[in-house]
Amino acid sequence: MKEDTITTGFRICPKCGKHYHDTLALSREDNEALFTKTKERVTFTFNGWDGESYDGESRTGCIYRAAIKGCEEVRFIKVGKGLHYIDEDSSVIEIATGEAHKEAEWLVDVARA
Repeated sequence: MKEDTITTGFRICPKCGKHYHDTLALSREDNEALFTKTKERVTFTFNGWDGESYDGESRTGCIYRAAIKGCEEVRFIKVGKGLHYIDEDSSVIEIATGEAHKEAEWLVDVARA
């Protein structure tokens, strides 16, 4: 990663347990070097924290995979400027359809080019 990454603290990855520095935003270069878009798709929900999906409304997005040791099996998605991970242990029922969808959790923002 670039040397000029602004750090604000020390955190532990909720999926793999590794320590990392919390950053204000991941650089576009680091995002492209560490995460690869795949042909896989996932239906997920933000479960209300996006200010819209309070009833489990779902979205569908492309899966990104990480070239980070310990995170190879984690499914990531990019929505807007945010990079999120799919919480495989948390499913939410969409009230309108009765279908269960995995919950997406925010990880980090990606800086604009």
